[in-house]
Amino acid sequence: MNRHTVPFLGLLAVFILAALAAGCAGAPSVDAVRWEIERRIPEARFEPEEHIRLGRISMGLIHGILRMVPDADEGRQIVNEIKRVEVASYRVKSLPNLDRLEKETGFERDLARAGWTLAVHTREANERSWVFLHNTEDGGLSNLFVVTLDKDELTLVRLDGRLDRAFAAAVAEHPKKVARQIGAGD
Repeated sequence: MNRHTVPFLGLLAVFILAALAAGCAGAPSVDAVRWEIERRIPEARFEPEEHIRLGRISMGLIHGILRMVPDADEGRQIVNEIKRVEVASYRVKSLPNLDRLEKETGFERDLARAGWTLAVHTREANERSWVFLHNTEDGGLSNLFVVTLDKDELTLVRLDGRLDRAFAAAVAEHPKKVARQIGAGD
């Protein structure tokens, strides 16, 4: 090796470690969660139906469009707090017994390591659901990741932003309706 190769290799190693560390800090992608389920249940087969990714650029465009719409103040308040949306749905082609998902999955461990909280986990005969939350340093809700799997469909939803503020704006817009819905659940 010549004298220029050693610093280059050192710099390359630093970049690779930084990329790995950054990947560990976030949540797995919706694709990674699907692959984890397929790995845990090798007989499971999912056919993609829809996959929508709205990142910073797409959400910025939506924010800009909403600024031009008259009487959309409430919608703007909600949408302005959302920075990223990803929704994927898959038709279930084959799904054997879901008991193989009883133990903690890899995506649950990955999310827990990245500071996410498992808020809801349901286990019914032919259905599994997970709802994960991630908070900001000041205690606000910054991320939501929902996974639902039943005999017909696998659905994955991820929202990033200041979701506590978006939910508060939505509730403030329709407080009586929300109160009725909460009261109906009791």
